[in-house]
Amino acid sequence: MKCVLANLGLAAWILFGSAVAAFAASSEELERRVDVLSREIEELKKMGKGAGGVEYGSIQKTRLGGYMEMHYLSTQSGDGENLDFHRYVMYVGHRFNDWIQFHSELEFEHSFIRDRQGEFELEQAYLEFTPKENFGIRSGVIVVPMGVINQFHEPPAFHGVERPTVDNLIIPSTWFAAGAGFFGSLTENLKYQVYGINSLQFIAGQNDNTTPAINLGTVSIRDLRQKQFGSESNGNVFDIGIAARLDYAVERYPLNLGFSYYGGDAGDKVSDSGGKPDITGLAFDARYKQDRVEFVGEWAQFDIDDADKLRTLTGTDQAKQLEGWYAQGAYWLFQPGDRAGLLQDAGLAAFVRFEDYDTAKKMPSNSTNTAQNNRDREQWVYGFTFKPVQNLAVKVDYTSFKDADGTAIDNDKFNAGIGWQF
Repeated sequence: MKCVLANLGLAAWILFGSAVAAFAASSEELERRVDVLSREIEELKKMGKGAGGVEYGSIQKTRLGGYMEMHYLSTQSGDGENLDFHRYVMYVGHRFNDWIQFHSELEFEHSFIRDRQGEFELEQAYLEFTPKENFGIRSGVIVVPMGVINQFHEPPAFHGVERPTVDNLIIPSTWFAAGAGFFGSLTENLKYQVYGINSLQFIAGQNDNTTPAINLGTVSIRDLRQKQFGSESNGNVFDIGIAARLDYAVERYPLNLGFSYYGGDAGDKVSDSGGKPDITGLAFDARYKQDRVEFVGEWAQFDIDDADKLRTLTGTDQAKQLEGWYAQGAYWLFQPGDRAGLLQDAGLAAFVRFEDYDTAKKMPSNSTNTAQNNRDREQWVYGFTFKPVQNLAVKVDYTSFKDADGTAIDNDKFNAGIGWQF
């Protein structure tokens, strides 16, 4: 800002000097000079500070970015080997002025779209209004702020080639929906977000508008996401769910505690005999980082009302409750500044993660026994994350699985990948 004020002062001084020197000039020439200098002053006034403290002018208000990741996956059984350019995401943002901004992400998955394989979707696109320092409004396509990965889903932001399974089967990520709401700070250490969004639904755009989208007893809740497409005529719905989050930064320690909530009607197109299948979700997470040590922990649970009536209606078991948690620790073997030359900005971390999840934690009384078998899983993930620079990560990890009773599952997996953002 000092630079802007100095430039304004210089422009004013030049304007004054020009006016004095122009006594000998014609009135037409004087008007031309004043007009040119006035336009220059107006351009200087338009310059200001961005939210991050970076100066921006008329040509710097639109920003481009993105993130990408490519994976190599090898399993003992099932899918075998697979090389996949998993995600290509482009970000476009624009700052209209000091309190109105636009943010968007356009995602292309798995390199192509064919036979329901691959995706091309608008992951985020919202306007953000911040009339006060501690209060703002967002409206558009929003990533639901539930859990850790939905908020920090860029590849360099987390350890492991794949996202944690809990943030896939229990908390659907990346979970985005059309909606609007508020965000801000209640105190210096306590932040909040509250949105009304498209609710999760059992009827999710099926061709006949009657077939439930998923069997919760054997899968997850990912396919209940309505995203933001379609209308009543092709199966999408307009029920509103509430998503909310609190983040508390512990003052004396580098620790962030998070609480997330979701609640909404999931039966907009389910017939009356299917009951009122509302869905409620809760999640707690903790993130700690000090020097070379990192810790992340997360617990999540979703409950479905009237699962027994859905079972009667569809003949398919629906879980009453899904639950999962994980704990992850990491240690940076070296960090930026520890090495010289090409590795002066590099870091290398070793990590281990334990996950326990059950997509059929509770089943209704009229469910079959089969739906409850082999749904409670444990897994260990061991790996390394190498960052030659902060926003580029090369990752390798190994995953082993067990049933909850300790029986090993012959489907261990080796993963390798590279991800970057800019």
